[in-house]
Amino acid sequence: MYSEWASLSAEINANSCGAQCFSVLNKFPASAGREVVISVVKQLGTNLGITQNAEPSHLVKDDEVKWCMDVICFGLSLPLQEHETIKDCVNVYCEWLTALHPQPRISVPKPICEDANLYARQIINHFHNLFVPRQGESTDTIKRQAVLCHRVLRTLQQTAQISQQMDRQTWDTLLLFLLAINEILLAPPTVKDDVGDQLCERVLSVLFEVWLLACVRCFPSPSLWKTLQESCAMWRHRVALVDQWNRVNLAMTAKLLEFSYGPDFTQLKNVEDESQLIPTGMSNDCVAQTWYRFLRMIGNPTALCSPHLISKSPHFVQWALTHEKGAETHQHPCLQMLPQIFLNAMRGISSQVDAFLGIYRASGNPQDQSVVTNLLEIRHSLNEATSSTLQQFIHSNSVSNISMQQTGASSQTQHHHHHHHYPHLHLHGAGHFLRDNFVSSSASSALNAIMGHHHQQHHQQQHPQQAQLAGYSSICGASPTNLCPVGGSISAGGSHSAGVVGCISFSTAEAVPLSSGSGNNSVTPTPPLQRRLAKSFSVAPSVTTQQKGLSRTALISLTRSSANAAAAAPTTPTSGPPSSSSINSLPSIGNEIRPPPLSMARPKCNSILHLFGEWLFEAAHIGGDTWLQNRKKQACEASKRPSSMIMENRKGSISLSQPNSLNDPSSLPPTLTIDKYESGRAEAIGTLCKIFCAKKTGEEILPVYLARFYMALQQCLKITESKECDETLASILLHSADLFRLDLDGINVLLPGFIAALEIVLPDKDLKLKTQALTFNRTDLRRSAINILLSIMVLPLHYQALPIRNLASGDTGEKVLTFMQLKARLMNILMNALQVELDAQNTHMLLGGLLLCVQDAVTFEETFDLGSGSEHLSGAAGAQHHEENLLSSDNAHALFVRATYLVCHRLISSWKTDLNVSLAALELLSGLARLHIRDTDALECKRAVKWICDYICYQCSRPPPAHSKDLHSTIVAAFQCTAAWLMQHPYLLQEKDCLQTVLEVVELGISGTKSQSKNGDLPKFKDEKELKPASMRVRDAAENLLTIVLEQVGYFPSECGPESISSLLDEMALMKHCNSLPTGDGSAGVCNAEQAISKFKYFVTENSTILALLEEPLGNDQDPQPTVTLLIRGPFGRHAWTMQLRHLPRSKSGIKYHAANPGRPIPMNDITQRPECEQKNFPEGVDKVQPCVADYSIPTLDLIREQYGAGIISELEAMLENQNIHEKLAWAESDNSVDSLSHSHECVPPTVCHEFHAARLFLSHFGFLSFEIRKPNDPVESLAPPQRPLIVLDTKSAAFATDLDKLDKLSARTHDTVYCFYVKAGQSSAQQIIGNMAEDQSYDAHFANMLQTLGWPVQVAEHSGWTGFAHNSWSLKGADRQHQANNNVTSESNYNGAQRVLYWADVSSEIAFVVPNAWNLRYNNDMDACSLSSNCSEQNTASNVWIRSDETGSMKSSKPRNLSLELDTGNRGKEPVPPTRRKGTVSKPTLLVQAPAKVFLVWLESFEDYLNFPVEDLLVYARTGEEVQPMQLPRAADCHVIFVHSLQSGLLRVKLLGPPGRMSFATPLVDGMVLSRRVVGNLVRQTALNISRRRRLDNDNYQPPHVRRRLKVQDIVQKYKMDLSEAELLAHLFQRSV
Repeated sequence: MYSEWASLSAEINANSCGAQCFSVLNKFPASAGREVVISVVKQLGTNLGITQNAEPSHLVKDDEVKWCMDVICFGLSLPLQEHETIKDCVNVYCEWLTALHPQPRISVPKPICEDANLYARQIINHFHNLFVPRQGESTDTIKRQAVLCHRVLRTLQQTAQISQQMDRQTWDTLLLFLLAINEILLAPPTVKDDVGDQLCERVLSVLFEVWLLACVRCFPSPSLWKTLQESCAMWRHRVALVDQWNRVNLAMTAKLLEFSYGPDFTQLKNVEDESQLIPTGMSNDCVAQTWYRFLRMIGNPTALCSPHLISKSPHFVQWALTHEKGAETHQHPCLQMLPQIFLNAMRGISSQVDAFLGIYRASGNPQDQSVVTNLLEIRHSLNEATSSTLQQFIHSNSVSNISMQQTGASSQTQHHHHHHHYPHLHLHGAGHFLRDNFVSSSASSALNAIMGHHHQQHHQQQHPQQAQLAGYSSICGASPTNLCPVGGSISAGGSHSAGVVGCISFSTAEAVPLSSGSGNNSVTPTPPLQRRLAKSFSVAPSVTTQQKGLSRTALISLTRSSANAAAAAPTTPTSGPPSSSSINSLPSIGNEIRPPPLSMARPKCNSILHLFGEWLFEAAHIGGDTWLQNRKKQACEASKRPSSMIMENRKGSISLSQPNSLNDPSSLPPTLTIDKYESGRAEAIGTLCKIFCAKKTGEEILPVYLARFYMALQQCLKITESKECDETLASILLHSADLFRLDLDGINVLLPGFIAALEIVLPDKDLKLKTQALTFNRTDLRRSAINILLSIMVLPLHYQALPIRNLASGDTGEKVLTFMQLKARLMNILMNALQVELDAQNTHMLLGGLLLCVQDAVTFEETFDLGSGSEHLSGAAGAQHHEENLLSSDNAHALFVRATYLVCHRLISSWKTDLNVSLAALELLSGLARLHIRDTDALECKRAVKWICDYICYQCSRPPPAHSKDLHSTIVAAFQCTAAWLMQHPYLLQEKDCLQTVLEVVELGISGTKSQSKNGDLPKFKDEKELKPASMRVRDAAENLLTIVLEQVGYFPSECGPESISSLLDEMALMKHCNSLPTGDGSAGVCNAEQAISKFKYFVTENSTILALLEEPLGNDQDPQPTVTLLIRGPFGRHAWTMQLRHLPRSKSGIKYHAANPGRPIPMNDITQRPECEQKNFPEGVDKVQPCVADYSIPTLDLIREQYGAGIISELEAMLENQNIHEKLAWAESDNSVDSLSHSHECVPPTVCHEFHAARLFLSHFGFLSFEIRKPNDPVESLAPPQRPLIVLDTKSAAFATDLDKLDKLSARTHDTVYCFYVKAGQSSAQQIIGNMAEDQSYDAHFANMLQTLGWPVQVAEHSGWTGFAHNSWSLKGADRQHQANNNVTSESNYNGAQRVLYWADVSSEIAFVVPNAWNLRYNNDMDACSLSSNCSEQNTASNVWIRSDETGSMKSSKPRNLSLELDTGNRGKEPVPPTRRKGTVSKPTLLVQAPAKVFLVWLESFEDYLNFPVEDLLVYARTGEEVQPMQLPRAADCHVIFVHSLQSGLLRVKLLGPPGRMSFATPLVDGMVLSRRVVGNLVRQTALNISRRRRLDNDNYQPPHVRRRLKVQDIVQKYKMDLSEAELLAHLFQRSV
């Protein structure tokens, strides 16, 4: 980098030898000199004002001052026993140095004040004597020396900060002095507690801080920079060097980013005000120049892995030669810190990479919460130097421009004098190390082609290209004439690749002497900076906490990887199933500490790799196979050369011609073997993973970087025989979560290696980490591994039989591995990981991945109809690792069985106490239930239902303290899951055991107990049980399941289709088919709602069901029967029934003769002869029977005559005679009449009866007229209000029809809406995004295909379900045809809700997918204007399920129903009231609650656009008409956004954003998951439904649809009921409807 410039090492050598610090007193005996010093210095010290008032100095001539300075110079070299004398010398010189201050002290001699710079240079040189280590001194004496040295350093630093008159020579002298004292203190091997060890950090911090100050005041010459670099190479065995280097680099990087990326970029805020480190007034050009020079100061950090190289200095050679037993230089004990130093260097580079990427990194020490490194977003892109070549240059004007910008007053002459002495900064791409070490010949040729030059040309002078770094525009020269030819050589300083990626070269033209630029015209007054102690960045275990400056926590926060940042957390999972009585909730699922998104304006990966790639690539190979092979190769080549002693140009040190780093590794001590550098290697490879994971959509990474990265990963992913997870493997997994989601070319060649790594980490419950210096949180490590797993799960079925190339292509005979062969291994990893995972967040992610796998396998087999072929494709790999049985197969059916068994088992055993894991497991089971698998096993389905029911029983049976909102939420979700299984597998209810299990659970949910706890117990009838359910929410869920079992299982979808579970008939539709309705001209619609309702009779039963009875037949005159048409409006929908009273079944009553006149039957004239016979009253032989007393109990006529007299008998006879005469007269009269039988007409059938009053017949038959029989003597019944089985409604009110319509507008199912958007690359405004759906816009065809898989396209005018808008949902078909005229105008993808919408529904939920465009904004604005009126508000409120209704104002004080465990029966009597008989007096207070969930589905062309997605601006397009109050308006913070990004491979990447709630993120989609296009629609729909369900579960005030309808019925009852007695009710039944 500085090869064209001479080093100033000779001057430093002279200072080290004391050439400039020699006093004339050295020629006299030591005692004489000591006495002179004591006498003189004591007198000088009394005038300083320390012990008494300061007095003007008596030294008025130059000779006097010089003589005194000669004495003080000798005094500074006295033995440390003369501490007080040395202290006085220091005090005198420190006071005299104030001559450089704006206000010198009064005690400073006049000659010094007049020529301050001259004397200051001498004083600075004399100070060297103080820092020379004294041999054989005690620890206490050394500490005293260190205190004095601190005083001098503080004075020099303060003087440099506040002085305004220091000239260039003084600055150079100061910098050389600092270099010299660092050399004399730090170059020797470290000895614990010597003066060098105690002053190490302080002298380094002062050197760097003063050097930075010099960059502002008087930019150091290239020779000084070269000397600094060479000196640092000699100090690399000191921990403090790398720590201070990291500290300066991080502060400079923060400053660089601040001006490079504009005012929006916030500074990287370091601890203890790191702004003091960067001098005030440093220009942008100066920052860029200084930053790059400091970055390359210590050379290649990988040299720290070579103890032979680090110990090559003369000081180590001297130690080895003087060692008692003889030793090699690399065996010095201080070199044992090299692995830690190497790790610190890698951490420093990692922290700078983080800064460029915009990664925020918090402190890892919980005790120091103030330690924060705030790396905020980088706003402007750090452009690549060029996109096609590695050879990069940064062109700048001369550094005199820096001074000119600061002073603003320098003349052109001064500029002319200075501009030759300062370097031009160039970034030069060096590829020689890559070719020599890690790239094959073919790769080397490719690299040469990319770089645009060959190896032979690399050492030739080249003219830089004209391409510039835009991010360094402030550095670039204003004119291309400033470009100078540079040499392509690498930097000196002991490392052969110190300038690995680029080197700083200097112009050689027009060189002039240094003295030509000296003068007092190069500085500007600068505010003095406060004194600042040294900052230690050391994290070595041996560094004590007594070291001053920045704590180790600060370094951790600045340079530690994210794994270390999490080290404060427990390293073992602690989230297993607890034994507490309450269910756990996991805030981290929605609230977890996620890595923040990378900055949108971050530089390209190539740019960062140009800066740090060479170091990181080399460090990643340390200790690997490639590294060892190259070392052996180099050693072999070196052994062929003769060994000869050569003199090194650095201070005359002696070394062998062959590199010492190639010596036998066996000679290294055990603490310095190459495996001890594993931590630094792990940090390097982790940093590389972070860089490549920062790739943007469409960004190109140079092939050479990809090749080197893949080779490094392959080396680091090799699994050892011990199957342990070492630091390198853990670091890769921790930082590679996004690696397979970024369209990296050729990344799939690493798939086998990553799968092998996942097989070590995920299936192991007690993961063993083989770590040295790094600490990893096992939970975070597993989470990152799961992220990788979720991104590769779909690859086998996507690429199928495509072979995977092996990077080590030398073994041609190796069997080719295909993607399909990896499927079985991936499935086993997933299953085993789910079986042992204890962390709730990780379990949540695994459950989502499991459903993805099963869903993808099912869809794959359905699509390609592989059947056994799929098993054949996947069985090859499975046969190698597993037995051939069901559980080892990976087809769809086997995965279904394994997933069902595993999830059910863990749900019962260990997940039941965790809210979010339970919900995720139940969501997965619901998803499995919906899969249509060819060979579904009924036994498995039955077992799954049994497990879910057992889960409900367990949760309900937990002790009362455990019952909480979260617990009840899991029970409600389990009921919903059971309903899903029964709906998809209705045959399960044919099994007696399964039906009994389900009904027992329903009974448990409704009543709180089972009728039969055990099989042997006698059942307890419901009248005998106390109704005490777990909660009202649980009872509602059980009622819903019961209704589904009785009404929907096996019958859904009905004839109405899935869009409605209610009948599509209402009063209007029925009356159109009624004969009594005047049709007029025959057109439909002559009847309005009021007229139709007047034909019906309305009753309410159970206080929850409205019966509408129509007694008129529906146009069937051929077979008139007593008919009643019934409309039932209940909690679960509207149903229409027609009932007829028939005396015969239809099969027998259908054969009838309907002739008008059946005719008279033909008479039969045959007269039969009737035999004459005597009628006998008694049988023959009765007279032979002897009479008994009983026979005489009936008196004879003669006996009566005797008893009562003959008169009575005569009267009776007369009456009989008269009656006989009257009958004969009547017969005679009838014979003569025309109506007699002989004169009667023929018989004709009676007219058919068309009018039947069947309503009362129906009510009677169904038991609605059986009034309650009360016991007057029972006080309980006498006080309780009568239980009316039937309530009559008054339908004459005009508002009755409106309320009835509002009830019909309340759906019996939940309804949700998903809004779909398409975002083109770079779009960030709502107008642009909405404009994408215009007719003339084009978009990705896969987006349209995805929309078609979300639901069914429906015409809004013909749709009777949820449309996404409250005003036109749940309308009867054909009711509104106002928009049908424009149907032909809509495009295929226009699903904005105006005419078409995408719709999907099951038995319990509806969901509409709306693709908004400009029409939605106009419509919503119109709706907002309409909502201002009360009419619109009332209508919208009817379907709003997020507001509680208020039935009775007098009962507002009662608690919300779902917060109470008591039933809402107002007065509990002696016998419990059945739960279905709900009283109208139950209060539901009005509560303002959160708005329903807003779910956005966003298709991204560029993945990074999710950071700028305008959720807030798009909310105006996402209105449903239910937002009737300001509290219910959606907010951006409450929105859930599902981003889908299409990868080049054809797969889809998912990104989830949502509110930080406990239950925000639902499955099956997981943040970062990679999907196949086959399943995206299904999984997106399930995720949207589950998000909405979780939000409803988490809402205290949400009411299920059937509860909402029941409350509306009760409200209608309260408004329109007629208080009729029993007699009035019966009389009402005989009244005709209007």
